[in-house]
Amino acid sequence: MPKRYIITGAPGTGKTTLLAALASAGHACEAEVARAVIHQQQTTGGTCTPWEDVVGFAALVSREITTQLDEVIVQDTFVDRGLPDVIAYLRASAAKIPSGLLDFPYTDYYHTTVWVAPLWSAIYTRDPQRLQTYADACAIQSQLLDLYRQLGFSIQVLPRGTVAERVAYIQSMLVEDNMV
Repeated sequence: MPKRYIITGAPGTGKTTLLAALASAGHACEAEVARAVIHQQQTTGGTCTPWEDVVGFAALVSREITTQLDEVIVQDTFVDRGLPDVIAYLRASAAKIPSGLLDFPYTDYYHTTVWVAPLWSAIYTRDPQRLQTYADACAIQSQLLDLYRQLGFSIQVLPRGTVAERVAYIQSMLVEDNMV
């Protein structure tokens, strides 16, 4: 049964650019739900963003990702962030974690290998949907690494390098581990 591969990391680590390159290389990919939720909230004047109402943001993102996970995929698919990322954002803000997130059957939907884009000051930029400071990004990165380890995922840290080098790294891991 096909599953989703999570590419995670703090804001500004190049995940979206990497997903676009993986899609161009012929891999199935799904866009980041959190970014779409932020954009929708900003467009409609909502406050459910990571910097205004992280609990409301987490609820919206969780609902959208769960809906996405219910959609049948016909091949292994890369996703820009996974449902566990919601927990990391909540923890970084010291917010309560809903039990449904803690008890979720992650391995029913996701491969246990997770690629983590390293936080890298040379490529970090803020934009209209990424208002976090570099220090905020550091806190989120730490939470992500701790959380995915706690959930039993195998973490593969992506190399700092060009997008092409990152794509080649992932593709070599897929072949090496017979993940394709």
